[in-house]
Amino acid sequence: MRNLRFAFLVLLVCGTQSHAADYVSMSGEALYERFCAACHGIQGAGDGPVADSLKVEVPDLRLLARRAGGTFPRDRVIRIIDGRHIIGAHGTRTMPIWGEHLSRLEPGDPNAERAAQIVIERLTDYLEQLQRPSVK
Repeated sequence: MRNLRFAFLVLLVCGTQSHAADYVSMSGEALYERFCAACHGIQGAGDGPVADSLKVEVPDLRLLARRAGGTFPRDRVIRIIDGRHIIGAHGTRTMPIWGEHLSRLEPGDPNAERAAQIVIERLTDYLEQLQRPSVK
C-alpha cells in the first residue's frame, strides 16, 4: 500500500500536463511546494506526507549546510535535484530525476534545458534560505 501511494504521488507530480515556462515563472517556494514538500515536508524537515511510505529516510533539508561543515553545498544540491549525474554517496535513487523530467516538458524546444536549469537553481536558492545555523 505504501509503494502504491508513492507511485501515485510520483505520477501525479510528473504526469500532470505542464510546460517548462510555467515552472520558470514560479518562486522557489512555490517550486519547492510543487516538487519537494510531499516527501521533505513543508518546512523541509523530512516529514512530508509520503515520507513514511518510503524505504529510505527522507533527509532534513534544513541541515544541509550544517552537515557540510557550515557551508551550503550548492553545487552538490544542484546535482542531486537534477538527478542525471550519479552521486555515489547519495544512496539509492528514490528521488525523481527532476532534470530529466523538466527538460522533457517541451520536446524539441532548444530552451527546455535552460528552463530546467533555472528551475533547479531557483529550488536550490530556496533550500539555501531554509538552512538552520550551525550548532556551536
